[in-house]
Amino acid sequence: MSKILKLILGSFLAIVVLLIITFINWEYIFGDNRPIANAKAIYQIEFKDKDIAETSDVDNRILYIVPKGHLDTYIKMMHKSGYELSERDSKRKTLLFKKGNNFTEINYRKFARKYTIIDSPFLKEI
Repeated sequence: MSKILKLILGSFLAIVVLLIITFINWEYIFGDNRPIANAKAIYQIEFKDKDIAETSDVDNRILYIVPKGHLDTYIKMMHKSGYELSERDSKRKTLLFKKGNNFTEINYRKFARKYTIIDSPFLKEI
Protein backbone atom coordinates (compact mmCIF):
# COMPACT_ATOMS: atom_id res chain seq x y z
CA MET A 1 0.00 0.00 0.00
CA SER A 2 1.13 3.47 -0.63
CA LYS A 3 1.91 5.85 2.21
CA ILE A 4 -0.98 8.17 1.31
CA LEU A 5 -3.52 5.34 1.49
CA LYS A 6 -2.15 4.23 4.88
CA LEU A 7 -2.35 7.81 6.15
CA ILE A 8 -5.94 8.22 4.95
CA LEU A 9 -6.97 4.85 6.44
CA GLY A 10 -5.25 5.64 9.76
CA SER A 11 -6.91 9.06 9.93
CA PHE A 12 -10.31 7.53 9.18
CA LEU A 13 -9.87 4.92 11.94
CA ALA A 14 -8.76 7.59 14.44
CA ILE A 15 -11.84 9.71 13.65
CA VAL A 16 -14.14 6.70 14.04
CA VAL A 17 -12.59 5.81 17.41
CA LEU A 18 -12.95 9.43 18.63
CA LEU A 19 -16.59 9.51 17.53
CA ILE A 20 -17.31 6.24 19.34
CA ILE A 21 -15.66 7.50 22.54
CA THR A 22 -17.64 10.76 22.31
CA PHE A 23 -20.89 8.88 21.70
CA ILE A 24 -20.33 6.58 24.68
CA ASN A 25 -19.46 9.49 27.00
CA TRP A 26 -21.97 11.98 25.54
CA GLU A 27 -23.82 12.68 28.80
CA TYR A 28 -20.60 13.03 30.80
CA ILE A 29 -19.07 15.45 28.28
CA PHE A 30 -22.09 17.64 27.54
CA GLY A 31 -24.40 17.06 30.53
CA ASP A 32 -27.99 17.97 29.78
CA ASN A 33 -27.03 20.56 27.15
CA ARG A 34 -27.59 20.22 23.45
CA PRO A 35 -24.34 21.51 21.95
CA ILE A 36 -25.67 21.94 18.40
CA ALA A 37 -28.75 23.85 19.60
CA ASN A 38 -26.54 26.06 21.78
CA ALA A 39 -24.18 26.70 18.87
CA LYS A 40 -27.16 27.79 16.75
CA ALA A 41 -28.28 30.16 19.51
CA ILE A 42 -24.81 31.68 19.80
CA TYR A 43 -24.71 32.03 16.01
CA GLN A 44 -27.96 34.02 16.15
CA ILE A 45 -26.51 36.34 18.79
CA GLU A 46 -23.13 36.85 17.15
CA PHE A 47 -23.91 36.94 13.45
CA LYS A 48 -27.61 37.78 13.19
CA ASP A 49 -27.35 40.52 15.86
CA LYS A 50 -30.15 39.20 18.06
CA ASP A 51 -30.23 40.25 21.71
CA ILE A 52 -31.60 36.92 22.94
CA ALA A 53 -31.71 33.42 21.46
CA GLU A 54 -33.85 30.44 22.40
CA THR A 55 -32.50 26.93 22.82
CA SER A 56 -33.51 23.84 24.79
CA ASP A 57 -31.97 21.06 26.85
CA VAL A 58 -32.46 17.30 26.68
CA ASP A 59 -35.63 17.56 28.80
CA ASN A 60 -37.13 20.05 26.30
CA ARG A 61 -37.04 22.89 28.82
CA ILE A 62 -36.73 26.24 27.10
CA LEU A 63 -33.43 28.01 27.72
CA TYR A 64 -32.44 31.48 26.63
CA ILE A 65 -28.93 32.65 25.87
CA VAL A 66 -28.00 36.31 26.25
CA PRO A 67 -24.64 38.07 26.22
CA LYS A 68 -23.05 38.18 29.66
CA GLY A 69 -24.62 40.87 31.83
CA HIS A 70 -27.59 41.55 29.51
CA LEU A 71 -30.40 40.06 31.58
CA ASP A 72 -32.50 43.16 30.85
CA THR A 73 -33.42 41.70 27.46
CA TYR A 74 -34.98 38.67 29.16
CA ILE A 75 -36.66 40.84 31.79
CA LYS A 76 -38.27 42.96 29.03
CA MET A 77 -39.45 39.80 27.26
CA MET A 78 -41.06 38.53 30.46
CA HIS A 79 -42.63 41.95 31.03
CA LYS A 80 -44.31 41.69 27.62
CA SER A 81 -45.74 38.32 28.75
CA GLY A 82 -47.30 39.96 31.81
CA TYR A 83 -44.63 39.16 34.40
CA GLU A 84 -43.15 41.82 36.67
CA LEU A 85 -39.66 41.51 38.14
CA SER A 86 -40.09 41.25 41.89
CA GLU A 87 -36.57 40.44 43.06
CA ARG A 88 -33.12 39.98 41.56
CA ASP A 89 -30.64 37.97 43.64
CA SER A 90 -27.13 38.04 42.18
CA LYS A 91 -25.68 35.76 44.88
CA ARG A 92 -28.04 32.87 44.13
CA LYS A 93 -28.30 33.93 40.47
CA THR A 94 -32.08 34.00 40.42
CA LEU A 95 -34.80 36.29 39.13
CA LEU A 96 -38.18 36.31 40.87
CA PHE A 97 -41.13 37.27 38.69
CA LYS A 98 -44.70 37.94 39.74
CA LYS A 99 -47.80 37.48 37.62
CA GLY A 100 -51.02 38.06 39.51
CA ASN A 101 -50.66 36.18 42.79
CA ASN A 102 -48.15 33.66 41.42
CA PHE A 103 -44.39 33.92 41.78
CA THR A 104 -41.94 32.28 39.39
CA GLU A 105 -38.24 31.87 40.21
CA ILE A 106 -35.89 31.67 37.26
CA ASN A 107 -32.23 30.65 37.51
CA TYR A 108 -29.40 31.80 35.29
CA ARG A 109 -25.77 30.79 35.04
CA LYS A 110 -22.58 31.65 33.20
CA PHE A 111 -22.18 29.93 29.85
CA ALA A 112 -19.05 29.83 27.67
CA ARG A 113 -17.35 32.86 29.25
CA LYS A 114 -19.21 35.46 27.14
CA TYR A 115 -22.82 34.41 27.65
CA THR A 116 -25.47 33.80 30.26
CA ILE A 117 -27.92 30.93 29.95
CA ILE A 118 -31.34 31.42 31.55
CA ASP A 119 -33.47 28.49 32.66
CA SER A 120 -37.12 28.99 31.85
CA PRO A 121 -39.90 27.26 33.78
CA PHE A 122 -41.77 26.58 30.56
CA LEU A 123 -41.55 23.42 28.47
CA LYS A 124 -40.97 23.57 24.75
CA GLU A 125 -43.89 22.16 22.81
CA ILE A 126 -42.87 19.43 20.41
